[in-house]
Amino acid sequence: MYLKATAATLAAWLVGLLIDVNFGGDWQMLYLRVLLPVLAMGLCILGELKKK
Repeated sequence: MYLKATAATLAAWLVGLLIDVNFGGDWQMLYLRVLLPVLAMGLCILGELKKK
C-alpha cells in the first residue's frame, strides 16, 4: 500500500509540475503540482478504506 501511494503521489506531482511549467497564464493559478498529489493520496487512502 505504501509503495503504491508513494508512486502515485510522485507521479501526480511530476505531471502537475510539467503542466504548471509548460502552460502559462491561468493554468499556473491552479497549482496542479500541489492539487494532483493531494488527490492521488486521497484516492489511495479511500481505496484502502473501501477494501476493509
